[in-house]
Amino acid sequence: METLRLDGPLDETLVDPLLLLAFDGWTDAGRGGTTAAALLADAWHARTIGSFDPDALFDYRDRRPLLHIDRGVLGEPDWPGVSLIQLSAPEGFDALLITGTEPDLGWQALSRDIVELARLVGAERYIGLGAVPGPVPHTRPARVITTASREDLFGELGRPHEEVVVPASCQVIIESTLRDAGLTTLGLWARVPHYVAGEYPAGAQALLQRVAAHLDAAIDMTELGLEVAEHRERLDAAASASTEITEHVRQLETAFDAELDAGGMGGPLPTGDEIAAELQRFLQDQRGDDHTTD
Repeated sequence: METLRLDGPLDETLVDPLLLLAFDGWTDAGRGGTTAAALLADAWHARTIGSFDPDALFDYRDRRPLLHIDRGVLGEPDWPGVSLIQLSAPEGFDALLITGTEPDLGWQALSRDIVELARLVGAERYIGLGAVPGPVPHTRPARVITTASREDLFGELGRPHEEVVVPASCQVIIESTLRDAGLTTLGLWARVPHYVAGEYPAGAQALLQRVAAHLDAAIDMTELGLEVAEHRERLDAAASASTEITEHVRQLETAFDAELDAGGMGGPLPTGDEIAAELQRFLQDQRGDDHTTD
C-alpha cells in the first residue's frame, strides 16, 4: 500500500468488520465526528495497529508540527497524523477506525489504500462520522443528515431534501471511493449551530445515537449526556446576554419547528452561498481569528 504503515500483520480473525472514519477539518464542526469516534474507541477496546505516512499526506507549512521547548531543550515534534485503530464491540463484531487530522495531500492514494484495506480484512460496510455548520438552534435536539450508497438506508435514516454543491472534504472523497468499490457506505453528519465556536457535544451525542440504532449496539453515553446538558446551560447564558443572538435563535427555532412539522430534517438546508459563508466563518473559528458564542 502507498501510505498505510502497519505495526504488524493484520488480524485475520476479524468478525464482520466495519470501517469507521472521522477526520477533523471543516466537516468536523464542533468536533462532533472526532469526539464520537474517540468515545467509540473508549467503549470498544481500542488498539492502534498502524498509521498513514504523514509525509505523503500533510503540508507541514500549513499544518506545522508542534514543538515543546523547555529552557532551550527541544522536545519531540508532535506531527499531524492519521491512525488505524482496531475496535471490538461487545455485540461481537469488529471495526477498524481511521481517524486523525484531515490530510492536505494524497487523497486519492489514501482512498486506494483504504479500499485495499477493506478487501484485505473483508469489510463490506463503512460509516463516516462528521458534522457541518448550519442554520439550526442549540435549543433544539441536534439532528443528523445522511449520505449513503443504498436507498433503503435513506428510508431508515432520512436524507437532506435539497441538492447542493459544496467543497469536498477528504472524508467524502473516501466515502465515494468506497461506494464505487462496492462497499455499503453511510455518512452521518450532525448539524451544528453556525454561531457556536468550539466543541458542541450534542453533535457527537446525535451521531452516537444514530450509530447505536443502526448497528443495534449499546453505547454508554451517560457522561456525554451530562456534558451536553452543561454545555447547553452555558450556551443559554451566553445567548441571553445578547438581544441580537436571542432574536436570531428565535428565528432559527421557528424555521426548525416548521420544517420538523413538515416531516423534514429539522430546519431548511442552506443555499450554496450560505454554505460558503458558514464555511468561511467556521474556518476562521478554527484558526482562532473569530469567536462568537462558546
